[in-house]
Amino acid sequence: MENPSSPTTEIMRHTFSVRIIHWLIAVCFVLAMATGLALYWASILRWLQPFFGGTHGTIAIHFLTGLGLALLAIPIYFQWRHRMRWTATDSHFVRHLRDHGMRPGQVQPPDTGFFNGGQKLYFWAFIVSTAYLLVTGLVWWWRREPWMPNGVYVVCRTSHRVVAVIMSGALLIHFYKATIGEPGTLASMLKGTVTANWARLRRPGWFRELGNRNNQS
Repeated sequence: MENPSSPTTEIMRHTFSVRIIHWLIAVCFVLAMATGLALYWASILRWLQPFFGGTHGTIAIHFLTGLGLALLAIPIYFQWRHRMRWTATDSHFVRHLRDHGMRPGQVQPPDTGFFNGGQKLYFWAFIVSTAYLLVTGLVWWWRREPWMPNGVYVVCRTSHRVVAVIMSGALLIHFYKATIGEPGTLASMLKGTVTANWARLRRPGWFRELGNRNNQS
């Protein structure tokens, strides 16, 4: 690789396999969200169901994409779990989350690594909520079984909706930050690379890590 100190040098950020998994997760997430809204708020969103093949088609897509999310969460977890370890720098980022969210040009904490605190928050929220939605979704699926306590079903049904709405809102924030909120982030998930200047300004800790590796090689 060229000297990363050159501002226009392209630096590999996401491998092809990571990008494929990420976009499969995105497709499953959007489909699960859309079909879930069409099912659980059918009184106002039933008009969406024909787009998914009717009620039965909507249920099938919701079930399959939910399972898909749970399965895809496994490889992305093992791919990123070390990068997602929480640090004091991430705590500083979260304490100033409003500034970073509303001011795209806000200077990142100097030790910001491969991911910042906001990205780590979203990642762990995704991992935990996906596991919870899988469990509560399976309870809904088996709700008519004689061994399923009605009280468990009622709690799971309600909490499934609440968690799904929260994560749907988080997805919109994630999309904003990947585009307007931090230009270059979406492009890195499409082509796999960022410029050295982006890395230096947006992920200074990771940029220094790259420089140290080059010095040692």
